[in-house]
Amino acid sequence: MKRSFKVHLFLRLLVIIFVIIGANRMIAQHFLSEQLREQIHQEMGLALSRCDASINDRQAFLNCFKAHEPGSLLSNVADYYVICSATAKLSDVRQEVCRHEDQVDFWLSKASFVQDDLQFSSGEVSEQLWMAVKFSARQVGSEIWIKQTDADRIVSQMWALRDRNLIRVFPIILFMVFLLNIYITRELMKPVNRIQDTMSGLNASNLDRSMPLDAPYREFEKIVEVFVDLRVRLSSSFNKARRFASDASHELRTPLTILRGNAEKLIRDLPLGSDAQIRVRSMGDEVERLIDITEKLLLLSRADANGLQQNLSDVNLSDLLTQLIHDAHSFQSSLKILSDIEPDVMWRCDKTLVRQLISNLYTNAVNYNLANGWLRIVLKRTPGQFELTIENPTETLPSDLTDHAFERFYRGDASHARHIDGLGLGLSICLEIAHLHQGSLNLSVTQKQAVLVRLKAPLSSR
Repeated sequence: MKRSFKVHLFLRLLVIIFVIIGANRMIAQHFLSEQLREQIHQEMGLALSRCDASINDRQAFLNCFKAHEPGSLLSNVADYYVICSATAKLSDVRQEVCRHEDQVDFWLSKASFVQDDLQFSSGEVSEQLWMAVKFSARQVGSEIWIKQTDADRIVSQMWALRDRNLIRVFPIILFMVFLLNIYITRELMKPVNRIQDTMSGLNASNLDRSMPLDAPYREFEKIVEVFVDLRVRLSSSFNKARRFASDASHELRTPLTILRGNAEKLIRDLPLGSDAQIRVRSMGDEVERLIDITEKLLLLSRADANGLQQNLSDVNLSDLLTQLIHDAHSFQSSLKILSDIEPDVMWRCDKTLVRQLISNLYTNAVNYNLANGWLRIVLKRTPGQFELTIENPTETLPSDLTDHAFERFYRGDASHARHIDGLGLGLSICLEIAHLHQGSLNLSVTQKQAVLVRLKAPLSSR
């Protein structure tokens, strides 16, 4: 079973979307984590400059800072601040950094910088990473410190919140990918469908006509060029094949007719019942067979080239079939012939070609029948058209009969067909005649091990 292009594209888009989301998260974590640390550092300076007056009262200081940053996610970082001031409680373990002797090196490190009237720095104190800010003009005064691990904890919480929200919106992402898949598939298939529609209108009879096919986009120009080149080459090949069949059939008619005349003359001149007369009669039968082949090949080549001429008239198909059945009762005494013919079914057609069509179908039904078998002919009207069916049982049914019945020179079971006179061209000719009259012809096998041929065509408008 072939895979669906839409499903294949949907899965590819889904994988691509998740790769993009994953790559975006990794890149964001790499760059934004550092940016968030810098933002936390800057907000420490903002808190010191705005709320320095309240720094001796930790709660008042925090309330002052959060009042200036309402609703900010980073404002919660203030809960981890270590506040150093002249009245800091030295018993507070978090404030041990305020009196540590490594502070001098910390504020003089390469990471230290001055911005406006504040000095920012980050580095290691007591084997821990810290970020701090103080007033650059004061040697002793208010300072705010925070462990980098505490800052990273806030950043990790923000990433966890983002990941939880991403899981919640997963169904929406899936739905959007589905809609994107439909849109992309439609846009991709539009030019392909245009080319397909043009190509589907081609057959052996119109390959030589120039088709109005333009590449909708330059990416499809090569496909259109290949298609046009293929159409031209196929048209040339078909024309050569038609011309050969037509020319060969036409050129063979004259010598074969002469051979037939000479054979008939020899038969009359030779002693009656002699071996020589029998051999000449056999040769004459083969000449007749060759003439029949050339006539049928000529008819098929004309049909391929849309060269069949029609002499249209209103034909009473019911009367035509009734006469056929009447004659069949006289000549086919071993077959039981059943019929159900609806009267006055009129068909606008070429009477000569239609006679040949019905004759071929009837002959096949007789030749491939059972000994003492039966044959059923049914003609009935349907809305706007008629339906003719001819059904007969047969001994053996090839497995490929329904697929190849209308192919030229196909004769079903070869071992059986050798004993039946025929060329394997009759059904092919019937199909061409049916198509010429805007009809359809198909063959099926019934549950009774019988072959059913069904012809449908429009009724005469008169």
